[in-house]
Amino acid sequence: MDFKNWFTQKRNSISSRLDHQSFCKTGKFLLRCAVFGIVIIMLLYLIYATIYAVCAYAIYSHYAAEDIEAYLSKTSEEILLKSSNETEIVQNIVNWELREFVLTSERFQIQDLILRGISTKPSWYLFLNKGNCGELGIVFEDMANRTGLTCRKVAINGFIDLEGHTENHAWSEVLLNGTEWVVADSGFNFYPPADHYFNYSEIWLLGPVYAFEDGAQVEDRTAHYIPNTERIIVMSTRGGEAIPNCSIEIEMNNNGKSQRVVGTTIKLKTNESGLCPVTLGVYDNTSYTLRIIDLKSIYQYEGETGIILGNNTGEIKIEVDQPRPNAASAVFIVLIITTLCIWRHILRKKQI
Repeated sequence: MDFKNWFTQKRNSISSRLDHQSFCKTGKFLLRCAVFGIVIIMLLYLIYATIYAVCAYAIYSHYAAEDIEAYLSKTSEEILLKSSNETEIVQNIVNWELREFVLTSERFQIQDLILRGISTKPSWYLFLNKGNCGELGIVFEDMANRTGLTCRKVAINGFIDLEGHTENHAWSEVLLNGTEWVVADSGFNFYPPADHYFNYSEIWLLGPVYAFEDGAQVEDRTAHYIPNTERIIVMSTRGGEAIPNCSIEIEMNNNGKSQRVVGTTIKLKTNESGLCPVTLGVYDNTSYTLRIIDLKSIYQYEGETGIILGNNTGEIKIEVDQPRPNAASAVFIVLIITTLCIWRHILRKKQI
């Protein structure tokens, strides 16, 4: 190979590398611009959503709240006048909500997160004319209280429907004649005298069902809503010793779909003896994953196991022995590393 050819090859090789490096730099620059642009757009939208929510609440507070409260009071009086017993009161409240609120309202979407959370007053949701199942329940329960009924919230952590979709739901129960809790669900047009307990399990694979009073989880209602259930005892241990006060997470698995059914809305913990009873639905082609989490130390320990119900499972013992840093520990470690880096930088400057 003569010198001319060798030089030509080297020049072309260097040119090719420069072009490649330039392309890489351009690509990185464009990627950074795209990320920066997305972050700016998200921040601007967050600012816009916050300002919109605050302005909407200010208008509601100053111009609409009193009128809506008066409307609710008047409506509750009208419902009482045309109802001869508690069953009819429940029927009329649900029908009012279906006619005046549900059919004309919109569901909250993810972009309504700030708007949805700025207040939990029933009149606020009527002002917005928006509501998901939880908001419909709040409006129902407010009207039930105005008409002298005893009611409470009922909720599930989640479900899997017959088409494999996952969701959650909340509704109400009303105490009739001081003896019997009945379903009242404006979203599904469920009310007495019909018994709607098992209607939910006809369309969904339900997780545990619990009643709430004043925001506190008070009663396991699972067996009322699922025809076939099994009660198990979860036991948290480590090295043969019971571990108390551990959080419990449970996932339902059905035909490739999974849904957490305990751990967010429904919260369960083992007691001082490391035990916790759990009632779960027994379904075909369905298993559960049980996870126990011990949060009491700087490290979070966890353990999990899978179960299939329908064979009188009884007690499930789970070894909580897998260490993993919890969120607080992770933040603490990041702070330590950041502090060390800052001091290292300061000391280097002093040496120079």
